Amino acid sequence: MTPSPVHSREPLCASFAHKTVMPAFLVSLSVLLIFLSGSVRAEDTVSGGIQAILKAGRLPELHWGNFSDVSQTLTRLYGETAEPIWVKEGHPASQARDMVQLLARADDQGLRAVDYDAELLSNWLESSALLSGDVSAQARFDAALSVAAIRYVTHLHQGRINPRTVGFALEAGPRQVDVPLSVRAISQSPNPGEVIAGLEPRFPMYQPLKEALRRYRKLAADLPGMKFTFPAKLEPGMTHKDIPALRKLLEALGDLKTPEPAAGSPEVYDPVLAGAVKSFQIRHGLGDDGIIGKNTLARLSTPIAERVGQIEIGLERLRWLPEVQGTYLIVNIPSFKLYGAKTGEGPGSYDIEMNVVVGQAIDGHGTPVFHSDMSMVTFRPYWNVPPSIARKELGPIIDRNPAYLTKHNMELVSNGAGGYRIRQKPGPKNALGKIKFSFPNTNNIYLHGTPSQSLFKRDRRDFSHGCIRVEDPPKLAEWVLRENGGWPMERIQKYVEGVDNKTISLKNTIPVYILYSTVMADPNGTVSFFEDIYGHDRTLQELLSKGFPSLR
Repeated sequence: MTPSPVHSREPLCASFAHKTVMPAFLVSLSVLLIFLSGSVRAEDTVSGGIQAILKAGRLPELHWGNFSDVSQTLTRLYGETAEPIWVKEGHPASQARDMVQLLARADDQGLRAVDYDAELLSNWLESSALLSGDVSAQARFDAALSVAAIRYVTHLHQGRINPRTVGFALEAGPRQVDVPLSVRAISQSPNPGEVIAGLEPRFPMYQPLKEALRRYRKLAADLPGMKFTFPAKLEPGMTHKDIPALRKLLEALGDLKTPEPAAGSPEVYDPVLAGAVKSFQIRHGLGDDGIIGKNTLARLSTPIAERVGQIEIGLERLRWLPEVQGTYLIVNIPSFKLYGAKTGEGPGSYDIEMNVVVGQAIDGHGTPVFHSDMSMVTFRPYWNVPPSIARKELGPIIDRNPAYLTKHNMELVSNGAGGYRIRQKPGPKNALGKIKFSFPNTNNIYLHGTPSQSLFKRDRRDFSHGCIRVEDPPKLAEWVLRENGGWPMERIQKYVEGVDNKTISLKNTIPVYILYSTVMADPNGTVSFFEDIYGHDRTLQELLSKGFPSLR
């Protein structure tokens, strides 16, 4: 293109030099020539740089530079234009600084700030390249913070691991959020922390356990590792040089409310300290006899840092659960306990709590982890013997003693497919006791009573083939049937002691969560720790330690 002739009294160069203003037609010409020469590339804009990064799928500066785990979400976040969301008018927005600070506090949620490059992004915020308007630096920072925000939002809301990866029958789907929409909301909110708080799990135990994490982190930093040299059995009234250290530990843990020793030697294991040990024993699933034996000593000697790890794993598992509204039941396998409560009733302990017997840790009889809704209560139930038990356990016995069926109130009934199955009739010997609580699931797991009450007195209670035996079925039935109306304990006992098999459908189903958590925090904030009887903590920890390439 040739411009129209221009008449001037001065040479062009002199005119430009003196006036420092380029004529309008030359500005247009310059822009056009640059465009035609291709010297302004897409990569020379922030949006173009972001698009190039999305295409490459890598940001080598990041701790986990390959962001294939979030690439699709990142593409949805930026859309076709790839306009920056954290860099506004050539500078990091206030929301970018807030988000980096939130990432730096990821450890408070039981996550790891290093996984979200918090330190890198914080340093990047103050870099001369970013602050001077370097287009490439801005594009890389914007994309990097988006990768970190997507990972953080996803992990905070629904966990780092898909529960099915570790064999837990829990669906993450119902709890999924629109991650790009959430990240955009954070980038536009005057208070990004509020948006993040709204993404935290709503399961009732989450906030108390999160607070426990903060407290136990401080304890791990403040308390030295303690090793006690107590004898095989330390009983109240005995004297030992490690008693002052024990007193210090139990005071820090909150079990000892009166730190000063009773009159006499500070090395005496006095009744007040024994009471604190009983509190500690209860919180660790042990018999509360106040005697420090092998098991109690092992728990007392466990480093606080290990308890921090348990809490972190416990928070991860809570992120897998759907939100709870109204009445709910928890069966926690490692604590061998059932807990029931109703949301929205303010702080306090659980409404109902009782011992349970769960599946054995050996021979594949472990109780599975899943969620379902309780819908029925059956009084004086039949027990349909599972085919595996009938074949492997009862079959050989019946072959040797054909009278076994009659003696144990059992009968053969048609299975509807031309064969027979074994069924035990209601009665005092029925394996399900006198009440059964049903909730649909593919594992054929339910809650029920049992004629074998002695097992509930043991500290470790994994004895069943997978189903869950409850210590006090009438009490549980009274609690479960509250919303059905007209079910006082007198009426329940009448059905329990009756002769008829009767099923009651619940007016409102009750969510039941079969959990596996080696740490529990009740609504009052009391924290309890339990043994990893199935080894699930170890499996989860190994997966988490591998990082993003192995997650989900």
